[in-house]
Amino acid sequence: MNLRERIILLFFYTILFSFLIFIAKNYFFWWKQDYINTIAEEKFIEPIKNEPIIEEEKTQSLNSASIIRYIFVPTMFWAENKVLDYKNTLTTFLNSKFIQSKISLLEVVFYKDVWEVRWKMKNKKIRLYGIYNLDIKEFLAVAIHEFSHFYDLYILEKKVLLDVSDIFYDISWETTTVMKESMDEKSFVSWYAMTNKYEDFAESYTYYVLHNSDFYSKSLNSPVLMEKYNFFRKFVFTNEDFITGEFKNNLEIEDYYRDTTKIDFSLEKFLQYLKK
Repeated sequence: MNLRERIILLFFYTILFSFLIFIAKNYFFWWKQDYINTIAEEKFIEPIKNEPIIEEEKTQSLNSASIIRYIFVPTMFWAENKVLDYKNTLTTFLNSKFIQSKISLLEVVFYKDVWEVRWKMKNKKIRLYGIYNLDIKEFLAVAIHEFSHFYDLYILEKKVLLDVSDIFYDISWETTTVMKESMDEKSFVSWYAMTNKYEDFAESYTYYVLHNSDFYSKSLNSPVLMEKYNFFRKFVFTNEDFITGEFKNNLEIEDYYRDTTKIDFSLEKFLQYLKK
């Protein structure tokens, strides 16, 4: 067998092996990814002790290629003016050209009552608690944070031999909750991002969307942050999405943030950007 034939045979076996891996992963071991996602939702994404039960619901769907179901607890909660404002604001984000094409089906639950956490993503549902306790900017930031969990687990491409999310996780994490030894506070966008690899993804996603120019400025002094910034630019967003300083209210960049959902931004400018 000459060299050319060997190369062709090697190429054939490589394709065959990749195909068999794809079949095994998607048709025989599909349960594994579902199991991993379930564990992530239960243990690492804002776990709560007393999960409220959805006893009543009212649903609405956007008239688009993407379907977003809004569920309200209690049912008549949906008709209150503040809730309608919040829903419309979130719809502007989810229905924007930057996001809509990435969603096939998403359910968002609005709770009037306060629970142990402000938000939760479980069973592919974004749950937002105690709406009246959040001003509209924090509400939107919280919703974006939770959507990023949904995107991380259920939208970001799971390739044959690689989960694209692992590229991000491997930047700072040895395991789900154990950081690499070289990591420090400057390697993360917030304190909350240091909780585990899933929250690191969500906090970084939120920071990229709402405070992109600040994220980039900080990354100039941190190779780790630059790697995270470039991950979102390469694998999550395209066409220079959100690479702008238009949403800034405060020209100062703080050295430390506890939680990216509490950083101020101009809601008006952000919504105008989404509608372009």
